[in-house]
This record gives sequence, C-alpha cells and structure tokens, in this order.
Amino acid sequence: MMFHYMIPVYAFLIKTERRTIHRLPETYQIPVAEYLAEEIEADNREAG
Repeated sequence: MMFHYMIPVYAFLIKTERRTIHRLPETYQIPVAEYLAEEIEADNREAG
C-alpha cells in the first residue's frame, strides 16, 4: 500500500541527505524519483 502524502516527505528526506532513493520502500522509489524530476524541471523552466 502506498500513501501519496509520503512522496513529498520522502523527497524531502532525500534532498536533505537523510535517505537515499535505494533505502526507500520499493513502491515509493519510482514515484519519489518522478516527483524530484518534476521539481527540477519546474526550477529549470523558471530559470530559463
């Protein structure tokens, strides 16, 4: 079971280097990676 509210929480933990993507539960790894990629793309659009 996956709780969608945990995706930004896990993303925050990765950004603050308290977790790595490989240490997350397997069901969260891809959604968190996609969430982080979307954040990067949004930042690039704003800067660009």
